[in-house]
Amino acid sequence: MKTRTFWVVSVPGIGALLWALIRMAPPALALAHGHPDRQYYSYSFSHGTYSDVAALYSSRHLYARALPYFHNIIEYPVIIGFYMWAMAWLPGFWGYWVGSGIGLVLAFVGALYALWHSRGWRAALWFSASPLLLVCGLLNWDLLGIMTWGWALWEWKDQRWALTGVALGVGMATKFFPVVLVPYLFWGLRQRHQRGEARRLLWGFVLTAGGLNLPCALWARPGWAEFFTFNSGRGPAPGLYQWLILRGVLHIDTVNLLSLVLTVGGGVALLWAQAQGRLDPIEAGTAALAWWLLCNKVYSPQYMLWVVYALLWVDSSPPLLVAVNVAGLLDFLLAMRWLALGTLGSPVAARFGRAVVPVIAWRDVVLWSAVYERWHLSERRLVSHKVPTEGAV
Repeated sequence: MKTRTFWVVSVPGIGALLWALIRMAPPALALAHGHPDRQYYSYSFSHGTYSDVAALYSSRHLYARALPYFHNIIEYPVIIGFYMWAMAWLPGFWGYWVGSGIGLVLAFVGALYALWHSRGWRAALWFSASPLLLVCGLLNWDLLGIMTWGWALWEWKDQRWALTGVALGVGMATKFFPVVLVPYLFWGLRQRHQRGEARRLLWGFVLTAGGLNLPCALWARPGWAEFFTFNSGRGPAPGLYQWLILRGVLHIDTVNLLSLVLTVGGGVALLWAQAQGRLDPIEAGTAALAWWLLCNKVYSPQYMLWVVYALLWVDSSPPLLVAVNVAGLLDFLLAMRWLALGTLGSPVAARFGRAVVPVIAWRDVVLWSAVYERWHLSERRLVSHKVPTEGAV
């Protein structure tokens, strides 16, 4: 009966992703050479069907099946890099596209099952019914990383500390964001005076992350390091950072430093709140993720899918969950319009960096609200002298 309930809950999400697999498939006019060409970008941006999964098959020459990092530069962590490469061995572009999509659907099912198992059917239904799955689920490979977030928290709640570390290590080697949980979960065990358990978690993380990254870091360093150099050299997305750069207030290197300082500073403040008993480890990690995305110089629409999923592991208000989904949808539509104008050479595209765009402002307010809701809850706990329960349903 319970298993049947899970599959019923999963129907909206699986349906949305399968529809996205059809909707976002490139048209024949953009596959003149058997893979997406220049026409793909203008078409997909204009129709809101762009996907990195499709675009990188061509732009990163995945059809050549060159070994990632060793023979091909890939700006993603190693698990996504090898996932892309493995899917490219399927017959032609369509084999790659369908195989990649089915793999991401399975990752969604894994993430949903972890949420359903630990938080119940209501939380799982919120995720499965998220409209962001339709527009962002196949935009990139983020569902692989989101699955590791859920896996890690499932292991944490079941008190399998070493496996929690292993899941976090796999997450870091997939999409990097799960690394934000490490200090909070580790400190959570230290707070309970479970030092041996904390060491097992940390060693599980270090050995897994190191084992997955070390071969490429040692023998394919330029390709492996592209993830870090590519992101540090990228200009900021439309928003406050870009606005300040265009006015000569900041430089790209200054933005990198400012983003790092703000992210670490906020993360330390949340760790302090956890140490004071205001936040449990999962709450602190959730707030830290939202804060990181708020301070990060580069923002992609699918990042809001991470926020939706992370918020469902803690007690989040329905208005906040609705606001996050709306902000994600608006941000996706804005990004597609901006990129479409850019491919057409429209001067309107430049205005996104010179004016405060309401959609971007709304997105940032929503991310701040995700942090504030956790912090406000911590203030209430401090007043009432209650000890937080860990992500209670």
